[in-house]
Amino acid sequence: IILYAKYPCYNYFSLAMEDLRQHICFNIGRVMRKVYEHYESRLAPFNLTAPQYMVFNALWIGDGITIGELGQRVSLDGSTITGILDRMEKNGYVERRQNSEDRRSALVFLTAKARDIGPRILHFADELDASLRSQFPAKDMAVFERVLRGLGEPD
Repeated sequence: IILYAKYPCYNYFSLAMEDLRQHICFNIGRVMRKVYEHYESRLAPFNLTAPQYMVFNALWIGDGITIGELGQRVSLDGSTITGILDRMEKNGYVERRQNSEDRRSALVFLTAKARDIGPRILHFADELDASLRSQFPAKDMAVFERVLRGLGEPD
């Protein structure tokens, strides 16, 4: 819309790909689609999605935690985590147990099924990292990771 107002000869819907690539958000979106494709193709046989895989990894590091703690680990809000856990519970990967220290909350645990497939899927993140790192010099990747972490920090 801004381009159209500034340059009336531009048709808003016919922006060239090169114009869109000037925007950080557009490029982040393109990269995220590739990341999701990487995970989705590998996780489909296990009936897991990329967000579920993030939660799976966080619980693999240590389960028996509250939904709030889990949300902090993966940087997602409680309602989003609850939806992910609902689907994972339906597929037999997690279970929620009442917290004996606080009856108002539940603790989240991986199931035996999850522990069985864990060794077969946990390497997917390392696989993607190695693939990305192999395309660029280590010095460039260090800068990229620092910038990426900075962008992800809360305001």
